[in-house]
Amino acid sequence: MKRPTIALAFLLHVGVFLSVTDFIDEIILFTVSFAANLFASVSGGGAGFVQFPLLILMGLPFAAALGTHKVAVVFLGLGALTKKFTNKSAFALDKQITLIMLLFGCPAVVAGSLIIIAVPAQIAEVILGLITIASGIYTLVKRQFGAQPLQQRSRTRVILGTLAIILIGLFSGSLSSGAGLFSTLSLVLIFGLELKRAILHTMVFVATLWNAVGAVTVGTVAEIYWPWVPLLIVATFTGSFVGTTLLIKLPVTIVRIIFSAVAILSGVTLIVAAF
Repeated sequence: MKRPTIALAFLLHVGVFLSVTDFIDEIILFTVSFAANLFASVSGGGAGFVQFPLLILMGLPFAAALGTHKVAVVFLGLGALTKKFTNKSAFALDKQITLIMLLFGCPAVVAGSLIIIAVPAQIAEVILGLITIASGIYTLVKRQFGAQPLQQRSRTRVILGTLAIILIGLFSGSLSSGAGLFSTLSLVLIFGLELKRAILHTMVFVATLWNAVGAVTVGTVAEIYWPWVPLLIVATFTGSFVGTTLLIKLPVTIVRIIFSAVAILSGVTLIVAAF
C-alpha cells in the first residue's frame, strides 16, 4: 500500500510544481507584454522587439512565436481604437493615407508573409537595427520632428510614401518587429503628419489591420500557440488602452523623446539578437 501512496504523493508534488511554474510564466508574460504594448502605443511601435523574443525564450518555436505574436498584437490596435469613442477628434483619419494603407499596404503584408525575402535574416536584422538606431537619434536631435503637420502634400511625396508603405508592409509580413516604428517615421517625414496623429494612424492600420492580415496568413502556414493567446490579448489590449490615453494627453515633445528612446533600444535589441 505504501508504493501507490508514495507514487501519488510524487505525482501531486510534480503537478503542484508545474502549476506554480506555469503561473510564474504567465505573470512574466502578462507583465512584460503589458509594458511593451503600453510603450508601443505611445511611441508608435516596438512591441515586437520585446514580446516576440520573449515568446521564443519561453520555449515556442520561431514560427509558432511569430503567429502567436501577430494574433496578440492585433489587440494593440483595438485597445487604441477604443479611445475613439471618448476622443473622436484625435482619430481623424487622413483619407489618402487610409486608401494607401488598405490598397497597397495590406497586399504587401500578405506577400511578405508568403515569400522569403532574398536577404539572409542576420544581415537584414543588422541593417534594420542600424536604421532604427539612426532614426531614433535623428528624431531625438531634430526637435521639430512631428511638431507641426505639412500644409500641402506634393505628388512626389505621395509616390515616395506609397513605395515606403509597400516596403514596410513586406517586412511587416515577413519579420516580427519594426513595422510600427518605420510606419510612424514615414507618416511624419514623407506624408507630413503630426507625430501623435501619425502614431494613431499606425495603431489603426499597422497594429490592427496589417497584423490581422499577417496573423491569418501566417496562421494558415504555421502553428499558433492558443493557450497563451487569451493572456496576451488581455495584456496587449489593456497596455494599449493605457498607452493611448497617455499619448493623447502628453505633449508632442515628450512623445518624440519616448519614440526616440524606443527606436534606439529596439535597434540595439535587433542587432544583439542577430548575433
